[in-house]
Amino acid sequence: MSIARNQKVPKVEDLQQPKAFVGDGVNAFSQDEIRVRAYQIYESRSRNGNHPEDDWSQAETELAELLHAK
Repeated sequence: MSIARNQKVPKVEDLQQPKAFVGDGVNAFSQDEIRVRAYQIYESRSRNGNHPEDDWSQAETELAELLHAK
C-alpha cells in the first residue's frame, strides 16, 4: 500500500479509540446482539414464517426488558 505525497498519515494519538457502548434501553445493545436474538426468535418458531421486522422488534423489546430488570 502506498501513500500519496499530499496524503496526511494520521498519528496514533489522533486515532479514535473505540468507546464503551453506553446507553439506555435498546440503545445499550449493538445491532449484532439484536440480530442474534432476532435469529433465535426465528429459530424458536422452527424457522416457520418470515417476519424479520417482527422478530427484530421483539428482540429489541426483550433486550430492553432484560436491561431494566437488572
